[in-house]
Amino acid sequence: AQSVDIDSLVRQVIEVLPNIPESEIRADLMRTKDTTQTIYNLVKTAPKDLKKTSKVAVAKSPNSVFKDPVARANMLELKKAELIAEGRRKYIEKHGLNVEL
Repeated sequence: AQSVDIDSLVRQVIEVLPNIPESEIRADLMRTKDTTQTIYNLVKTAPKDLKKTSKVAVAKSPNSVFKDPVARANMLELKKAELIAEGRRKYIEKHGLNVEL
């Protein structure tokens, strides 16, 4: 059986989402064992102010993120999730749907 190094996965997620508490990241990773899924889950559930500051933190240190292919892929997944969530929100607003975001 392949063992998963949770500490390594936690560090990868923290690099993409530095403002999310490590305990939340670790708890989600214990469930999913997948950084991409954890980042998606955290982006969906994080308060808007945490996501905004996370983007700023990533934007300030792009070199470290772009050198690591896993972190780069995670950052792109985060951006994709944010764009999908924003597009969904705008669609729901535009069409006056009564759907909980």
